Amino acid sequence: MKIQISQRQLSLLTANLTIASGLVVLPQSLIDLALQNTWTVIFLLFLYVVFLISIALFGVGKLNDFALKPKQKKTKLLAFLMVIFIFHIIIRDLRILTGFIEVTLLPLTPLFIITVLIIGTSLYIAWAGLEVIARFNELAFSLFILVVLFIPLSLLEKFDLENFEPVLGLQVIPSLFQSSYVGLAWMGEVIIVFLILGAAKSIKETRKSMLWGAGIGIGLLFILIFCQIAVLGAEIVRYSTYPSYTLVQEIRLTEFMDRLDFILVALYFPITFSKLAFLLYGLNFSMNLLFNSDNKVTLIPQAIAIGILSILLFENKTIVYEFQIHTWASLGLFLQLLIAAVMFFIIGSQKQSKKKNKNDQARTLN
Repeated sequence: MKIQISQRQLSLLTANLTIASGLVVLPQSLIDLALQNTWTVIFLLFLYVVFLISIALFGVGKLNDFALKPKQKKTKLLAFLMVIFIFHIIIRDLRILTGFIEVTLLPLTPLFIITVLIIGTSLYIAWAGLEVIARFNELAFSLFILVVLFIPLSLLEKFDLENFEPVLGLQVIPSLFQSSYVGLAWMGEVIIVFLILGAAKSIKETRKSMLWGAGIGIGLLFILIFCQIAVLGAEIVRYSTYPSYTLVQEIRLTEFMDRLDFILVALYFPITFSKLAFLLYGLNFSMNLLFNSDNKVTLIPQAIAIGILSILLFENKTIVYEFQIHTWASLGLFLQLLIAAVMFFIIGSQKQSKKKNKNDQARTLN
């Protein structure tokens, strides 16, 4: 039986990839470079995602169905690039999440235990398959949208629009492009969804669904960054390790409800589990394409290896920071453009095959 997910689920998976791990550390990295003008960077990031998706999925609307064929060399190349791409992302995200929990929530719990718990939960979801991941993410991300929309409403009285001054100017253009360059690789992670295009109910609507999803995710990131600058100020955010967490700590509804941060963080964790589960699924799917197999058991050793490597490769927060800002900005962007180019040729070859089949049918009828 063919696996199928709805267009809405495809959109929300795309949205998840833009913000799930990025909201923990990315705002600080962007604001550190562009300061109070960082809110304008979000529009540049969205334009990049539109460009990336549009190029990679050019002509996909002319197909009736889509499938990655393991025996084709283009598919092998796509799978190989995806393995490298996803492998870097999942190790980075796992280390970011464990570091966040270790510092803010469970300072006395060993890092190894936190890593095991996160990997175990994500593996359990990934083992259930794509349809379960999509349904779980649909529920979790819908709640997360409400949480993000609640934040500016609850902090409205603390907004200080003077934090956005001075607004723009020619002298800030270099810093805006520097900040955008850091964010491009994070937003471009939406290309992982290319692996599951064949599972979408309508291949003709996949491009629009991905653009909607990217718009939702980047829009939520815009709200968080705008609130951080408005409430905390750019100078505080740029020196804050986890500015999004610092922001939610500012929420005070009444004298008796002044610690909502734990509730809001608890509602945030499910989208990280669904992202890690999807990444594990995508990594295993890519490995199966690469070696022309169909094996789910390999998820277990992959998950164990990822957990171990996340601790060994990122021994401290300085190494994580250096990777997510300096290394990933270039490496991620390079891999994304390669994957988009390969996807462009795969869709082009499938369009040619479809055209050839139509011509053969026409000759047969004649």
